[in-house]
Amino acid sequence: MKAQIDENIAPALARALDCLVEDIGHQVVHVTSMHERGTADTWILSKACLFGVDVHVSHDYHHKSQDERDAITEGNLIVFVLSKSWSPHTFFEKASRLVHWWPRLINACSTLRRPGIYIVPWRSESRRFERVG
Repeated sequence: MKAQIDENIAPALARALDCLVEDIGHQVVHVTSMHERGTADTWILSKACLFGVDVHVSHDYHHKSQDERDAITEGNLIVFVLSKSWSPHTFFEKASRLVHWWPRLINACSTLRRPGIYIVPWRSESRRFERVG
């Protein structure tokens, strides 16, 4: 599985996650390693499959834009959107929580409907990802 981390999440976090998953044959990249900063989300999402990307992780609410939903369909992606409750937390709190969530994200990819957009709550007691697109 190859996951891309959106520009609104620190590249350092993508590199850290990549180190953690490389032994199980997965890869995590930051979108800026494949596209220039500021590249339109519709382009990044629709071309993901050309880069071998299966999963996109973001703070952006892609389900609110029809163009972005269409791009996700074109890219055949599973998109995980960090809920708004992630916003007020520090970098290290977010990093810790995303590492905590990562095994569940990976496991969910085998059962979630593709393409699709799913919300990742801050609270880890949640057992399911809410599908929003």
